[in-house]
Amino acid sequence: MVSIHVEDDQKTLEVEPNQNLAEICDEHPISLLFGCREASCGTCLIEVVRGIENLSPITADEQDLLDVLAPDNPHARLACQCVVMGDISISTLKG
Repeated sequence: MVSIHVEDDQKTLEVEPNQNLAEICDEHPISLLFGCREASCGTCLIEVVRGIENLSPITADEQDLLDVLAPDNPHARLACQCVVMGDISISTLKG
């Protein structure tokens, strides 16, 4: 099991590793919103407060949007593109 701490909700989820974060959030409702789920809209922009190394690598499409929405934040990710492989702590980030 891995833990996902959602700072905005002060909630910690315990889930199986190697799952997409969007799918986890579908099963465990939190305040994080999703739009397209294809790295196009940026609705699910998050800041990884702890454990960014425990997420899947950034895809080219994700990097393109991160370069626009959070160019100076190396901890920004799109939650819809992340596979969780270990413990993380996240908060929403306004683009």
